Amino acid sequence: MISVSEDRDIDYELTARLATEAFASPDVTFSADRLRWFYERSFARGTIILAIFDDGVKVGHAALVRQLLMIDGTEQPAAQFVDLFILKKYRSRGSLRQIYQEIEDQCRARNIRFLLAMPNDRAKPVNAFFLKLEPYLTLPIRTGLSLLPPRSSRMKFSGRLDALTQAEAIALFSVFDTSASENGLTWDGDHLYHRLGGPGSDFGIHATNDLLLISSPRTRKRINYTLLCGFFARSNGAPPPGDVRSLVRSACRLWRRPVFVYVGVNDAIRSMPGVALPQRLRPSPMHLQLRDFQVGPSIKLDRFQLIDFDFA
Repeated sequence: MISVSEDRDIDYELTARLATEAFASPDVTFSADRLRWFYERSFARGTIILAIFDDGVKVGHAALVRQLLMIDGTEQPAAQFVDLFILKKYRSRGSLRQIYQEIEDQCRARNIRFLLAMPNDRAKPVNAFFLKLEPYLTLPIRTGLSLLPPRSSRMKFSGRLDALTQAEAIALFSVFDTSASENGLTWDGDHLYHRLGGPGSDFGIHATNDLLLISSPRTRKRINYTLLCGFFARSNGAPPPGDVRSLVRSACRLWRRPVFVYVGVNDAIRSMPGVALPQRLRPSPMHLQLRDFQVGPSIKLDRFQLIDFDFA
């Protein structure tokens, strides 16, 4: 008999094996260590983990990673819906309905106002049907080539994260804490530092006095590139356009990968780097779905980037 309940004592090794089996793709392998980090420490606010059981045996899973959204000067509880899987043998309309109903019940019981998801094209209509997740934003994917050296006079720091002590990194990040006037996920120095601590992760940190960039070396289809994971501006105003160029050049030079990619929106940046890819060339849908469990006016996110979810 199929049942769904909160998994308070998750077996990460088992969950990683089941998830890898359920996704059944040679390109997808789940790691127990990375799941543990992602659920327990990445956003540092905890995770609601749900399990689907068949007579006590785990056959499916979903997770709600707790977050905070700054909306019109007030922090609002939110959660990111991730890692839904059900073993093929147990997939049915009934099992889907049960897991989605439990997700909604958990959000209401925990007073979570906003539920966010970044589904693939197959999951998008399922999320909309069962959970009333609505299309909110298609994130632009921008790419470009950076061959020139940075203007070193503008740089406050540029290097790998592991070149800094924890105290040094948090002090640097804290200069760019989320402003109450900026709608988006709430970040401070401590939370941002823990977000970058995943097993096997490699991040670069680049900062001027007014702008912070987090970068990472990536490879896709044998193409090495520099991923621009997120920009963070000081709360005292928009940074000069030259800062963006300097930071991108610094990131590409650090990783020795002149091709760069940025995915997201950030209203604090007047001129975003690179050019937006047309729809036919986009390698991923990058569709953000959102549900507001309160009745109210539509919200506008000023900033939503790869660092805000599990793609970076």
